[in-house]
Parts: sequence; C-alpha cells; structure tokens
Amino acid sequence: MEFRNCPVLSLAFGVCIGAAAALLLAGPSLVSGPQGAGPQNQRPGPPGTYRVRVRLIPVDAIVTDRRGRPVTDLEQEDFQLFENGRLQQIRHFVVQRRTTSAPVPAPVLPAPASQDQPPELAPQSARTFLIIMGRGRFQTPFRSVDALLKFVRNELLPQDRVAVFAYNRATAFSTDHERIAQVLERYKNLHEKIESRLAMRMSGLAAIYGSKEIPASFQAEIDKIFAWHAAADARQPTPGQLRDAATMAKDARTVTDQKLIPESNPSRNEFTKLEADAVTDLPFEEYAATYAATSQDVQNIFTCIAYMRHMEGEKRLLFFSPDGLFLPRLEQDESIASIANDARVAIDTFQTGGLQPRFSWSRTFAVSSLRNVSELTGGRAAIHQDVGKALTVVNEITQVEYLLGYYPQDEKWDGKYRRITLKVNRPGVEVSYRRGYYARETLLPYDREVFVAYSRISAAATYAGDLEDIPLRVETAEGTDPLGPPMIWVRVQVDASKIGFSAAGGIHIGKLYTAIFYADAKGKTFDYVWNTVDLKLPEDRYQRVMTSGITLNIPVPHQGPKQVLKTIIYDAGSGRVGSKLTKIR
Repeated sequence: MEFRNCPVLSLAFGVCIGAAAALLLAGPSLVSGPQGAGPQNQRPGPPGTYRVRVRLIPVDAIVTDRRGRPVTDLEQEDFQLFENGRLQQIRHFVVQRRTTSAPVPAPVLPAPASQDQPPELAPQSARTFLIIMGRGRFQTPFRSVDALLKFVRNELLPQDRVAVFAYNRATAFSTDHERIAQVLERYKNLHEKIESRLAMRMSGLAAIYGSKEIPASFQAEIDKIFAWHAAADARQPTPGQLRDAATMAKDARTVTDQKLIPESNPSRNEFTKLEADAVTDLPFEEYAATYAATSQDVQNIFTCIAYMRHMEGEKRLLFFSPDGLFLPRLEQDESIASIANDARVAIDTFQTGGLQPRFSWSRTFAVSSLRNVSELTGGRAAIHQDVGKALTVVNEITQVEYLLGYYPQDEKWDGKYRRITLKVNRPGVEVSYRRGYYARETLLPYDREVFVAYSRISAAATYAGDLEDIPLRVETAEGTDPLGPPMIWVRVQVDASKIGFSAAGGIHIGKLYTAIFYADAKGKTFDYVWNTVDLKLPEDRYQRVMTSGITLNIPVPHQGPKQVLKTIIYDAGSGRVGSKLTKIR
C-alpha cells in the first residue's frame, strides 16, 4: 500500500479492516456477519433460499474505436477472457442493442432461480442510471445541473430507469423522467444554500473529529429537494459503510497533529511530519473541509452501490463532483471499484469544477481518483470537459454493449476478490468492462422477493442509527408466553402512508417483512425473529390505517437486563426500510 501523492517518498501502512470487519460499523451492531446471525447461531438465511458456489459470471463490456464511437460488429471469437490471469471459456455471448421501446416497471429484479438451472444472462432492453450529486456547488460556473437536466429530459430512452441521490435522500428508480427532472430542478435551486451551511458546519477540527452525518437541522431543506412529505417515491437508502474509514481517520489525525503543532514544539518529529506531508500539501483549513466532503461522498457511493445491487443486469452510477475524491492511498480507489464490480455497477465520473487557480498535487490526485474508479469499473471519466458533451458520450456508448459469461475454472470459493481481464483481438479499440467480483458462496432465492427483503434487512441491521424511510414507533412490555419462558412483547406502530399498497377487487394489498434482532448491552447478538405480514385491507379499514397506522405485536425472548432490540420493517411494495433501536431497562 502506498500513498499516491507524495512527491518525495512512499510510506507503507497496514490496514486493519478485513472483509468481515468491514461489514460492521463503529459502535454497537446487532449483526456480526453478512448473514445477520450471531456467532452462536449462524442461520443460512430466510426460508426459500439455498447456497450456491458454481455460477455463471457475467461480464459487461463496451468497445469503442479511436474516435470514441461504439464498435458493434464483434463476435464471440474476437474476445479473450481471463480470471486472475487464467484463460476462461466464454459460455455466454450476446450483443445488447438498446432502441426506443415502451417503458417497463422499475426496478426489475431477476427471475427466481432453481438449484439445477442457474440464472441465464438475458439482454437488457433498458438501462439503469443512478445520479449521485457529490458535495459542492454545481451550477457555477459551468451550469452542470442544466446539462444533467437536458440529459434526463432529452437523451434517455423512454424505457430507461433513472434515480437521483443527494446528501442522504434518493428517489425511487423511475421511467417517469420528468419527475426525476423536477427533483433536479429543486436541487439546482436549493443546493448552494445547503452547501454554504455545511461548509461552515464542517470546517476546522469539527471536520476532522466531528460526525460526517448530515445534521438534523439541515434535513428540512434537503427534504424540500425530494418533496419528502409529498412524494411517494422519496426515500432514505440504508447508509453504506465506508470501508477505509479507519485508514482515512488515521491519516486525518496525523495531518491535524502535525499542521497544528508549532515547529518549535518538542513533540513534533520529522517522521510524522513526513507522514502528514505524504497525505496532503493543502493548508489545514482547506484539507479539513476537503476531508469531510470526501468522507461523505465515498460513503454515499457505497450507499448507492448497495441501493442498486439487487437490480438486474449492469447498472451505471453517474457521480458528479466539483473537485474529485481526495483519497491519498491508491488502494482506496480499488476498494470502491471492487465493491462496485461485485454489484455489476459501472461508475461514470464527472469533474465539474474546472481548472484549479493554483497547482496542488493533492487536488491533482483527487481528480485522478475519478479516473481510476471509472476505469476499474468499466465507466468513463470526464475531467475538465463539457459536462453536456460527456453525458452525450455516455448515452451513445451504452446503447450497444456486449454481455459475456463464463463458469470459473477455480472452484475454491474463499471470498477473495478475483480480477477479470478482457481482451479484444482487434487493433485500435478500447474496452471498458467489469474488472472483478468476490468469489463467495451466494444465497440464491426460490422467491426473489424474500431474498431482497433479507438483504435489505441485513444491511439495515449493520447500520448503527435508525432509518426513517418507514417511520416506526416501538413500545415494549415484559410478559410470558403460554409455555412460561419470559418474553418481551414488542408493539410496532408502522406509518401506513409509506407502504406501497396495490389494489385488486376493492382490496388494498401489501406485504411487510419484519425482523427483530435482540442482543445484550454489549451488542452481542443472541438471535432474531423473522415474520412476514400479508396485508389485505378493504376500503374502510385501509382508510383507518392510513390515519392510525399499522400495529404489529411481536414476541421476543427475554434474555436478561439491559437487552437491546433492533426492529426492522421492509415493505416489498415500495422497497422502503424502517428501523428503530430500543433498549430494555
């Protein structure tokens, strides 16, 4: 591991975040691993799933010529595909040509699989875009939001699915492009005021040692962008986990200590000064603000990758940033890329701030991070370019893609990252493609809905805070069940206005998946209770619950004093998640 931007030296450091530790957040967590079970009770997943190792690995690829135009006449024989340097046999090959067609509902999830027949790779007629607005101002000086509005309104195919994420809110994926454009219009009008307030709040030592979460006092302004109280599709995705948080925090403390300690102070030493200089050449105040913004941006990128993970096919994340990602270590780019590749997410990056008024190698390498992340995920980077023209290029090259698939020859599924290399036997072309995946056992569903519910609930369980996508009120009372063991009765009040009901024959139909994880005061997970609630409400009762809410009474074993509960509700109709942490006194 090396610092990318030190002009005079490279310093190696250890990273203490492993694959399992990366799944946990600082502070008490009620899930000790990816399956959501405690160390003494490893459950395989919800009913209706099975574990699979051998599977067809999809590789999405775009091929362009020297002028950046799509190359559309290649055959399977023109490609060579390698995994960790070993040639693989291509078992699936199709050319995806996107043309105008009728919109389809979004998001679309893969069809259920069977144990004997792994899921086929089917061509996708629609593209999926998630626009993520990074921290900073975007209308001045280059009117980047206007260019994005033109892209959404005029360039997307009617069937394309698109969503917008900013700060800590998102829209649902939609083929109603004008609805998404209206969110961007509100963002254009409101974001500079929000950015000014955030810049004042997240500066100096507060930017280094303070929370990187959006303060509650800012939420009302952010919610106006998404019409939070009026729009049925506005939501709070489960926050992603910043994989390199410990390393980034260590670097920030090193810079802070050295830049704020006078040179005459005896506690200042040359080696730690070199460490700080290897991280940045920026003045402290500028570094602190940049560090805070990048921490938020990187966490939001992980959030958006998770938000898209279970949608079918390749997805494209369009990340906009005025100055880039300030990631001093080369492996931090690869960390983002590996998670994106595993989820089949290509990241297109757009640097919108123009040229810097003065040279800084820290700023230069912040821009290079955008290039690296895009290249490593099969995306495109637009640096110091006209944003409108760059979006047009993305639109054109993604209308024709190659979809390849192979069964890995390496049958040792150890959870490690495997690198994919794709070569084209034609001179003068450039290939953008998915660069890898994690070789781990996968839960495949007989019922895809249950699988997605379990995944979303597991993600919410690892998040230390509450999620208010579905507002919950939780009350508890001690009691016993008919057989005598002590129990805790959990009364959950669910805001029904956030539930995605469908209607059939005068009946309002919905389905909720509920999970209550219970742990001791130190966060050691005992187990969890999983339930499915089918809602079939006639009109009169539906109107009542819209006002009073949906009440659920769920018994949980009482394991002792100071027990901690985390209640999570996933709504299959809207894709929303709500959670609430409760401490039993």
